[in-house]
Amino acid sequence: MKKYLILMLIICKCLMANSFDNIEDASSYETYENIEYSNIPKKPTIFDCITHDNKLPYIISSIDRYLENDNDINSTNKNGNTLLMEAVSIGYYDLADYLIDKNADITITNNKGENALILSANYPYILNLLINNNANVNIADNNGKTALHYACEYGDLYSVKLLIKSGADISKRDILGKTILMYAVENEHLDLIKYLVEELKVDINEKDDWGQNAVFYATKIDIARYLIYNNINYTEPNSIGLRAYEVMKYNGYINVSTYVQKLEKRR
Repeated sequence: MKKYLILMLIICKCLMANSFDNIEDASSYETYENIEYSNIPKKPTIFDCITHDNKLPYIISSIDRYLENDNDINSTNKNGNTLLMEAVSIGYYDLADYLIDKNADITITNNKGENALILSANYPYILNLLINNNANVNIADNNGKTALHYACEYGDLYSVKLLIKSGADISKRDILGKTILMYAVENEHLDLIKYLVEELKVDINEKDDWGQNAVFYATKIDIARYLIYNNINYTEPNSIGLRAYEVMKYNGYINVSTYVQKLEKRR
């Protein structure tokens, strides 16, 4: 466990390090055994791990030494994340590819029920890597959200198309009954909304567990206008008797609430 924690510290610092310029004689730090904690950079960023040529070999060297001692590449941290999960969650393709080649388990879930595929939902190139290694695209986390839900939440059209092409179920709902369209609407991804409505032909009037369709989640006028133009029912109240514009107003979206209310009065 101690060696795993040391390795995790090295990898996290490498993945997030802004520069090795702050380290005196960085070439001497080849494995986790000779790391001196006082020399680890104090103000790391996430980007340098991708731009510095020495980073991946450094991490791989540490992992190789770790595995030589019969340690488990699938060990988890306090959040239940494996090294693979940490890598994919920041889009580190080369490290993810290396770990999978070392037989990292892509099916493990963390404390939130998230697996590597879910954590990489906004990185289509990593999604493709995982799918090519037989990842299950319909696994849901503890909130009932699949990778497709997250891709729609992030608005990543490439990821959405890849997941659907790979068999993702577009009808799956989360534990609150929210659909992929609702996530796209709630997060203001109009291009994705158009793709879901016009190409995938999702049910625009499908309701969540509160009896609300996607228009209830609209936060911008252009999105509400598009949904209404495509015949969403914007006048029917939800299960507690509130209309869409009332829910919008309650949530602080005054402009779109006023727009929808005016349309109702004209009917």
